[in-house]
Amino acid sequence: MQKKGLLIYLNLLFMLLITHSQVIGQTAVNTDSLINTMVNQSIISSPSDPGLSLMKNANYSDATKFYSAEINKNESNAEAYFNRGISQWQTNEPSKACQDWSAVLALGDTATFKLLDANCHGAMIIDGDTLKKTEYHKMFAAAKPSAQSSSAGSNAMTVVEQMPEFKGGDIAMMKYLNQNIKYPEEARKKNIQGTVIINIIISTKGNVMFPYVKKGIGGGCDEEALRVIRNMPAWNPGKQNGKAILVRYNIPVKFSLSN
Repeated sequence: MQKKGLLIYLNLLFMLLITHSQVIGQTAVNTDSLINTMVNQSIISSPSDPGLSLMKNANYSDATKFYSAEINKNESNAEAYFNRGISQWQTNEPSKACQDWSAVLALGDTATFKLLDANCHGAMIIDGDTLKKTEYHKMFAAAKPSAQSSSAGSNAMTVVEQMPEFKGGDIAMMKYLNQNIKYPEEARKKNIQGTVIINIIISTKGNVMFPYVKKGIGGGCDEEALRVIRNMPAWNPGKQNGKAILVRYNIPVKFSLSN
């Protein structure tokens, strides 16, 4: 599903959830009309998706398993997180649904603001930590780093007193990238060079989470950059007033045939 389609899809779901659901924490209403609309609307790019078919037939447990497998294949699959959230909402697991919808927002789909605001008590859950509505809106509202963030670190999307750091610093991170990146054969043959920008969240535990391609160059470079970032070891977390805090960050991954 393209990002525009997912955004429309999210807005549709928001309206239906508000109409058909009760307050989170209480018994969720089994909204057949919600699932039917999701599957039958033309904005769904893959109506033959096995997970959607399972949900249409109220087989939510198997749908959850299906989307879990899809997420294991691709941790940046926002659509799979979104759909798994739907199946878990339908089986009265709103907390798990909200965690999945938090992942969708972490992967850059700001239409998810509405879902979290209205159905998750205005809470975003990342790596066991909960962000309040004002916090996650601020973290994801800005499309570009501010002038302030540039002075604190040109790659920072969130600025805190003590910025997160790859263990060993920038030199160690560059060494890690250089040692682990395998230049894609397609990019080599087509002479594709440039810098892939990967957006990540560094959790309060220092874990690198929900990487996605913010700016790609193709030729297999985007996928290779994601692979290396996903395997990156934990960072030293960012801190504010001495307390560890989530930070949103961009990592530039350079591909050059001259190296």
